[in-house]
Amino acid sequence: MRQKFTILLDDRALSKLTVQTSRDTSKLTVGDWIRLLRNRLRMTQAELAQRARITQPNLAAIESGKVDPQVGTLRRIYEGLGCELNLEPLLHKSLEELTRDRARAVALKRLKQTMGTMALEDQAPDEDTFKQLLEKRTDDILRSPRKRLSAR
Repeated sequence: MRQKFTILLDDRALSKLTVQTSRDTSKLTVGDWIRLLRNRLRMTQAELAQRARITQPNLAAIESGKVDPQVGTLRRIYEGLGCELNLEPLLHKSLEELTRDRARAVALKRLKQTMGTMALEDQAPDEDTFKQLLEKRTDDILRSPRKRLSAR
């Protein structure tokens, strides 16, 4: 029963993931957010650095984008700003598309091995037949009860 409950929680969490619909180039960097929040709260770098238990030069480097901070450091900085750090993946494609792409890659690898042998014997199918075979194998892999999508 515990396993089923966990799967339901996993499914619910995964259903909340959103697909990124466009590349927004105007997004602020981590350093921009920290600087904006710090300035809005009328806090100096020295004060925030002390609250976050890091050095002021390190905070300045993070704000300027010269340093890529670790998650723990970011968490402490945001706590010093009275915020909570929230990390969530943003999908480029739906989970169904990503899974199908992985299954297609496995099917392609397996078909290429088979087709290589068939080509040596001059029995390789034409391109349309190959595409149909690829989609059929992809569907078979997706319907399979196997848990992993590996190319063996």
